[in-house]
Amino acid sequence: MKTLLEKVLRVCDHAEVYSRVVFSTSVSVQSGEMQGIESEKKTEVAIRIVKGDKMGAAVATSLEDESIIERAMVSLENQKSEAVEFPNEKVKDVNCSSDVVRNMTTQQLVKLTFDVSDRLKVIASDITSGVEFIKTVKEVKMVNSSGFESEYDYTNIAVQIYTLNEQGFYSTTKEYSGSDLPLIKDEHLEKMIELHRLGNQMVTLENEKMPVVFSGNVMGSLMLRVLGGVNGGNVSKGISPVGDKLGKKLFSEKITIRDDATMPLGCNSFAFDDEGTPAQNTVIYENGVLKSFLVSCGQSKKLGMKPTGNAQKRTLFSKEIEDAPSVFDTNIIIEGHSISDEAIIGGIKRGLFITGVMGAHTGNINQGDFSMNISSGFLIENGKLVGKVKGAMIAGNIYDLFQKVEVIGSEKEVMRSIFYTMGYSPMVLFSEANIVGK
Repeated sequence: MKTLLEKVLRVCDHAEVYSRVVFSTSVSVQSGEMQGIESEKKTEVAIRIVKGDKMGAAVATSLEDESIIERAMVSLENQKSEAVEFPNEKVKDVNCSSDVVRNMTTQQLVKLTFDVSDRLKVIASDITSGVEFIKTVKEVKMVNSSGFESEYDYTNIAVQIYTLNEQGFYSTTKEYSGSDLPLIKDEHLEKMIELHRLGNQMVTLENEKMPVVFSGNVMGSLMLRVLGGVNGGNVSKGISPVGDKLGKKLFSEKITIRDDATMPLGCNSFAFDDEGTPAQNTVIYENGVLKSFLVSCGQSKKLGMKPTGNAQKRTLFSKEIEDAPSVFDTNIIIEGHSISDEAIIGGIKRGLFITGVMGAHTGNINQGDFSMNISSGFLIENGKLVGKVKGAMIAGNIYDLFQKVEVIGSEKEVMRSIFYTMGYSPMVLFSEANIVGK
């Protein structure tokens, strides 16, 4: 990498060389039958160069491909990318790799998948169910002309467990994601089956306001809006609704939200971001008070803030090597006043428990607006789930909704941000939300 960096610096003022090797294997089983095994290995290289006040970038599949330099120069001359300074801060160790996962064979992965599938068959042999395990191993290295040189290893095990209804559509799902093997309890599988069977008892709602519980997994659909407000790019452009509200209480004091790339064995933990900024634990909202924005190197000067280590090569829908570093979440953690999940449901006279939504990416995300179809939701009456809701939507704005946080649950789930995991949240009870019914 240093050799390539030296060659790049012959044609520019500053440069960065980034490489990653990614190996993944997935195993899928449905109703005890193997659906497929897929493996992929990718070697990816990206450079960014600065000359004057311009920046260019290019990608390749090998450090030996010197044509990447010429392509980066063409990019610099023809694109309007503003130059940024490359950081050189000391990187601390972050526990984001498991030897058990790294050394796991494909046969061991297959055995794990069938073990969960067999347990589901014992619990409910009459229900079609499926299990998928995905193992990912990643090696990331970076050097730049400021003197930064570091690397880290990352492992991940992602698990999706699901049941299908009679029409062949997803009925219930459960996800796990982290650098180490997850603990998949029988009680989790039994809860899935319970919700699946409730799907046979359909109920409808009118247009009404009621208490609403978001499952931890579905909290990601709301967190997209929260993050849109604290994204340094939106703040610097003046399009964030909270850009001038640091230090002000905007949410209920019963909730704290932080972004922690240093979380041991987290689903998105790393040692440094894709600009070379060391991983950090950033408190965004503390007891409802806005404490910080998430900021990249390019935004830091404009906002007078230090980078928070959130620049990643990704977009809302992709994580490709050619994606320019942009501000995104790492491990979003939701904390606060907590009681047991059972106590939350049991304390609601009439309300709604939402476990799935459609349309999380629609509406004015940066302003906090949402209008989502409830793909999986259950009516609560007198502290019990009584049936699956049909044909309902939930709509509103997160800056109103998050003022109504009553309590959070005790068991964290992995949150999903459309296609990607974004951290961990327990279920959250909001005292009131607008439901659009039949």
